[in-house]
Amino acid sequence: MTANTIAHLCKQHDAMLQTMQRMRLAMLAGDITSARAARDALHALQAEHIAAEESDLISRLGTSARWSAKVYLAEHAKLAAMTEEWRARLERLPAHTVEPERRLALLDASLPLQHLLEHHFEREEKGLFVEIAG
Repeated sequence: MTANTIAHLCKQHDAMLQTMQRMRLAMLAGDITSARAARDALHALQAEHIAAEESDLISRLGTSARWSAKVYLAEHAKLAAMTEEWRARLERLPAHTVEPERRLALLDASLPLQHLLEHHFEREEKGLFVEIAG
């Protein structure tokens, strides 16, 4: 079961990064409605992903793990908070944004969330998944 769970979680990583890219591309185009839809999809994927990891994997980490369970849990909380911040931010905007400066500002502001996703997924794939599978 663990190998299947880990394979599924890795596929979810890819899906979340693709969804983040869809959100960013929509913001670049000024299509806030599509950015909201991508954000909602990201939120749903994240919630399912975090629940699976916290119930099936993180609780099984040993004391000699490269990163403690607290690290993964803290990153999950940070990701959830950042996604919520994006929910609020995009809800304040009109359905379409024409101004290139505003579109660029949105794109720039989304980089911390993208970077945290990438960093967190790398930590899981090189730490959590390896330790649980091994």
